[in-house]
Amino acid sequence: MALIPPRAIARVSSSSASELAAMSWEWVMRADGQVLYRLAEVDGRSERNRWRLVTQLAAVELQALRGDRSRATAVLGDLARQHGHKIG
Repeated sequence: MALIPPRAIARVSSSSASELAAMSWEWVMRADGQVLYRLAEVDGRSERNRWRLVTQLAAVELQALRGDRSRATAVLGDLARQHGHKIG
């Protein structure tokens, strides 16, 4: 996939820390309804991993989120948490 997804509706970051490493991820909801994430940092070092598809939003749901950026960000945060990521 491309380095930066085209026209993002919402973005959130998530992180985790363990004895082995501190990691952070980027999550994005694109205008075409795709929700993607990638590893962004490991122990403070920038990573440029490829974007991984999580889901494709239904057209009806996407239409409702396009007009409300805060709601889109909340939905994206919920999807990240459902996949075990800690938002913040």
